[in-house]
Amino acid sequence: MKIILTAIYVILTTGGLFCMKLGGDSLSLSLKNEISFKIGFITALGFLLYICSFLLWQKLIATYDLNYIVPIATGIVQVVVLIGSYFFFKEPMSWINILGIILVIVGIILISLKR
Repeated sequence: MKIILTAIYVILTTGGLFCMKLGGDSLSLSLKNEISFKIGFITALGFLLYICSFLLWQKLIATYDLNYIVPIATGIVQVVVLIGSYFFFKEPMSWINILGIILVIVGIILISLKR
């Protein structure tokens, strides 16, 4: 169950981040004459996904060991965001990024080993 919940958390978090990136600057707040709040659909979807990931995060950290779930889940999110931003947004990736990905994966493996 831990793996499934963590996978869903990673999907929701990265999906929310990518949608907010795709939505760009569609969020606007105006106080002139009246208060208005406008947000684009993709940005709103990003907020919704991110809120769902936050609620699932609360469940993960309340249920599982903090010293296990936090480094693993955040590490996986960092790797997925780096790789996803390279492929979806054509953002550059340097050898330092690749080295960081390798180190994070090694760290996740080490933390996951049974003692």
